[in-house]
Amino acid sequence: MARSKQLLKEALRIPVEIALRAYLAILPKKRFDPAKVERILIFAYHGLGNFIMYTPALRLLRERYPKARIDLQVGNNTGCEEVLAESGLFDHTYNVPYNAGAWAWLARAGEIRRTRYDITINEFHSHSWPLALTIVASRAPFRVGHVTSPGWSRSFSRYSFVFNAKVGMREDEHEVERYLDVVAAAGVPRISPSEARCFIHLTGADREFARAFLEKSARRADEKIIGIQPGTSASMRWKQWPLDRYRQLIERLTVEQPDSRVLLFGSPGEVEMINGLARDFGPNVTVAAGKTTVKQAAALIEQCEVLICNDSGLMHMAVAVGTPVVAIYGPTDLRRTAPLGDGHTVIRHELPCSPCFKLEGDEQVHLCSHHDCLMTITPEEVFHMLPRTANRVVGEALAQPK
Repeated sequence: MARSKQLLKEALRIPVEIALRAYLAILPKKRFDPAKVERILIFAYHGLGNFIMYTPALRLLRERYPKARIDLQVGNNTGCEEVLAESGLFDHTYNVPYNAGAWAWLARAGEIRRTRYDITINEFHSHSWPLALTIVASRAPFRVGHVTSPGWSRSFSRYSFVFNAKVGMREDEHEVERYLDVVAAAGVPRISPSEARCFIHLTGADREFARAFLEKSARRADEKIIGIQPGTSASMRWKQWPLDRYRQLIERLTVEQPDSRVLLFGSPGEVEMINGLARDFGPNVTVAAGKTTVKQAAALIEQCEVLICNDSGLMHMAVAVGTPVVAIYGPTDLRRTAPLGDGHTVIRHELPCSPCFKLEGDEQVHLCSHHDCLMTITPEEVFHMLPRTANRVVGEALAQPK
């Protein structure tokens, strides 16, 4: 039955795509003039960490168009809309999940069409059939988007035809640079990735929450706070270092650094897992998982001496607030998502099969029977990296993005 539905959908999409191509071909062609840009719509259907890596490009876009109406549309329920809330970078934020239903998407497409955006922007995470239809319906004269590139799945490449300002990608390109390329196609002056700085807009209320939370849980005001995020996104548990190794690491920290406090971070869906990990460790281990908003978690991480974590959204959050990370990398491509800047340590073992999670998706990860890239990393190895401050990769030199 599922196979029949898929075949039916594919059969319907082909004539619809032909019609959309024909429609786009007859739209009036305009010469791009940044001075005439008044309205911009950004689609951002990706995870928290990816959105944080998008922030340098989004700030540059606002600086280039300080008087334009710049709107954001999200819908992945990852909290990315919180990252820049109240920052002034966006005039309006719209939340339309993929599963909102046909009527919600039709209503939103009508709003977009009536707003008469000059530019729509889609990065490579924001490709889908509903978005493709919405972009075409917008009648925006300039439609910026990532298109077919090396290593990218054809299932995403099929939507490339809706863009008339096409942005390619290199397979070894860091995601911060991919996003800079996108806004450059919208008239933003180009900067190098080394100049880019990810950020989160924290308010006084966010920092006051962090102060009160730590004051309530800490034994002493001068305790050193060590943050640990043992989880990952629910759809990418294959990036997670085993929980029993996090438990061994925490046990060693509580014994050898008794004047430190371990603060455990995680999503609301991970509360049971995090509470189980914290059990039996006593008052030196505090659970923050499920007790904060996205920005409150960032404010707490800002107070940490270091964040020990998997390759995750909170890793990029720590980078954004200036907290050093010790990041445990397994299947993911370091070239694309490494924490940029000084003071960060990446622990990764070079294996012939890694990285197996690449731009085209996680099929190879699920076929793996051993996960040696993670299983060979020991708690002792991670513990001995904590005093280090140099930006390095253990087991492999980190090639800086070009």
